[in-house]
Amino acid sequence: MLLNELQIIERLTRDDETRISIKPLIDLESQLGPSSIDVRLGTEFKVIRRQEYTHLDPLRKLDEIKPNVKRYAEEVLTKFDPRDGGFVLHPGEFALGSTLEYICLPNDVASRLEGRSSWSRIGLMVHVTGGFIDPGFHGTITFELCNLGKVPLQLYVGLRVAQLAFYETLESLKPYPEKMYTKYFGQAGTIASRFYEDYEFDILRKLAPKD
Repeated sequence: MLLNELQIIERLTRDDETRISIKPLIDLESQLGPSSIDVRLGTEFKVIRRQEYTHLDPLRKLDEIKPNVKRYAEEVLTKFDPRDGGFVLHPGEFALGSTLEYICLPNDVASRLEGRSSWSRIGLMVHVTGGFIDPGFHGTITFELCNLGKVPLQLYVGLRVAQLAFYETLESLKPYPEKMYTKYFGQAGTIASRFYEDYEFDILRKLAPKD
């Protein structure tokens, strides 16, 4: 069931483990919609660098692939002060960002991240496919930012670029923190992909030819 604004407020004000927590919630009146809450752009971005790599091979040893992925996504920090210039996302570019807010979901609520219409109409995509947030998740939410427009977009900390919708579910048998492979629980800031930690790569590495 999709929660409406009254149900969202009720969840935000509970004082037990079924509460939805969003911090900081700067202005509930302007951020709350009929069935969603707007979330803001944080201070940290990761820009993808192509110059050093022909590809990323997830079958390499973990101690080799992990630093490669870290170097592949260069960290860019921005300030709250708009005079600093913000972050410029050029047409066709891909970058990672994150919410300013730290989100805590209870074990019976899932969420979905969606772009705000005003930004999508000028070409800003806030997620590629990773828009679903499992029950029990705690952390900032990563934006997969892409500029599909024709002109550069100047992005500033605190802009409401996306929204979260919430879905009430039966309490999860294994909420996000209890899953075997939980790579992003408790994340703060913008976290690069940890795709190489997926369990299927453990199997493939054992089958791959040794160097």
